[in-house]
Amino acid sequence: MISSKQLNTNHDAIASIYDLKSQLERHDIVLEFIDKFILKNIPEGAHIFDLGCGTGQVAQRLLKRGYQVTGLDSSERMLNVARENAPDAKFILDDARFFKLTPTFHAAISTDVVLNYILSIDELKNSLQNVYDALLENGVFAFELYIEELCELEWQNNESGGGVKDDNVWVDIWSYDTENKIGRKDTTIFELVNGLWQRSDRSFFLKAYSVPDVKSVLEQVGFTEISMFELKQDLGVDKAFESACFICRKPLSCTSS
Repeated sequence: MISSKQLNTNHDAIASIYDLKSQLERHDIVLEFIDKFILKNIPEGAHIFDLGCGTGQVAQRLLKRGYQVTGLDSSERMLNVARENAPDAKFILDDARFFKLTPTFHAAISTDVVLNYILSIDELKNSLQNVYDALLENGVFAFELYIEELCELEWQNNESGGGVKDDNVWVDIWSYDTENKIGRKDTTIFELVNGLWQRSDRSFFLKAYSVPDVKSVLEQVGFTEISMFELKQDLGVDKAFESACFICRKPLSCTSS
């Protein structure tokens, strides 16, 4: 069910080239850490919620391991690709800030810094609350996030980038608002469609949150056993951006003991 509030559909524009832009081997690295922090702590065949599932690359890998997967994304075009990549998963078109699901999942994940596209701490809290409500008791949540303490210097110095494929060309230009701690990526795409090159332009905004702010909203929502790992320093991912992985848990209620 689509929320009555406006969805963030900005990623529709890059859905057709998203798997070209991203490094697919990075999804295998992500799965390695999901295995370490989540899969070893949930039942076989458990139901996993993939928040901001994008093109379904992680969902595909989880399905192959025998898990049930439900993915959610605000981009309909991303989900169309995800249904091709992971046809046995369930996908929901909705927004992290607004969705409502009953407690169903043994675990939840959010990879590829999806939550940084939420630009206010109040909306971040809403999103975390929605995940909390969708988890079963004792469910675990792992998510990747750019954090201010790691990424700010890199964001200030980031330059343009891009890529060229047979039927796609794209350029990314990066800038950073130091006062509001918001990065901006302006993307221009040329895509060959039916023999003609078509141009599209989109701007993407990402908020750099501090570790204390993230831990605070997790605690306010009700999560416990909160841990944070830096992808480079703690987890040894040499090719990682300046991001961190947060792990937390929805506790058992007093009445369930």
